[in-house]
Parts: sequence; structure tokens; C-alpha cells
Amino acid sequence: MTSTPTPRSRQTAGYVALALAVILAVGATAYFFLFAPDEASAPTAPVLPQVYPDTGPIDPERPEIGKPAPDFALVDARDTTVVRRLSDFRGKVLLLNWYASWCDPCQREIPAFIAARQALAGQLEIVGVDYLEPPEKALGILDRLGADYPALLDADGSVANHYRIPGMPTTFLIGADGTLLAIRAGELREAELATFLAKAGLTYNPN
Repeated sequence: MTSTPTPRSRQTAGYVALALAVILAVGATAYFFLFAPDEASAPTAPVLPQVYPDTGPIDPERPEIGKPAPDFALVDARDTTVVRRLSDFRGKVLLLNWYASWCDPCQREIPAFIAARQALAGQLEIVGVDYLEPPEKALGILDRLGADYPALLDADGSVANHYRIPGMPTTFLIGADGTLLAIRAGELREAELATFLAKAGLTYNPN
């Protein structure tokens, strides 16, 4: 036979339920203040690459040796208010070099590029294209090595993707008329540079 709860037992049960609710609320509050991450340690949104307007691939064609190098527009690393096109550099043989500040082979080949540009002044231009980095990183490696040739920012990687860049560094040899003559994936060593430039009709004798 089931007994009917008395008013006193119902009142006692109510007090117990209220006490449990208070304990849970206090515990949750204490946990939040003691263990919840503060603003400094809380996860932050990923940093998205800088996107500059009016930049990216211009010609729909992909690079192919013997054909014009596809035109593109990128901002100047030294002045991001200036947009430069690949076609702006026609008139000289061009080494178009994708690089990044974290890339050791990139750092090793830059001095050879500087020397060749000085020796072939008026015939050869070097254009560095930094991959996915802000201006301070793109210029930091060049300034440290004494490279004052033009540098562009492929800040979102769209041109690298269009050019099918396999990794850093990658260098394209472009004739004075804009024709793509050769592609080198990986470090272009000083001993190989003369042979590479000869494909554009340049004679270079490194010291």
C-alpha cells in the first residue's frame, strides 16, 4: 500500500531540490571563472591573406615554353599603392623568381641574381615575386642580402596557382619580347646561371 506524502515531507523535498540547484549554479559559475579561457588565450580566427584589388592573373592561358608568358598584375612590395603588370618589364630579358622569406634555397640564389643583374645592366632584369607574405617579410630578405631589384606580392597565391608554381623557389626566364624561354623549379645555382641565361641569348661570366 502506497503512503501519501505529508505536507512536511513535500516541503523537505522542495528544500533539497532548491539546495541542489544552488550548488549546481555556484559550481558552474566557479568553473567558468577558474577554467574558462581568458581573452588572450582563447582561440582566434585564422589570419586571412591580404587581398589587393585589381591584382591577379590577366591572361587566361597557362605558362608554356615558346609562348608569351601570361600577363598578371601584382602590387609593388615597396609601395603597395602601385600595381605592376608583368608586361611592364618587357624590353629586357627577365628572371621572374618566386621566393619566400622562410625559404633557404631562395636566400642562397639571391646573391647570384644580384651579381648577374649588375654584370648585365641594361640587358637583364630580375623581378622577385614573394609568395603569401606581407611586405615587411618580402622586403626583409631582399634588404638583408642587398637586393634592390623590383619585388611584387603574390599575397593570395592566385598568380602562383595560375603559373603552377610547384614550390619555392621557382624561376621563369622570359625573353625581351615576353616569350617564356625556360622554367627552373628549385634553387638556381650560380654555376648554372650562365647556361640558363644563354637560352635568352645573354653571355654571362660569373666571377
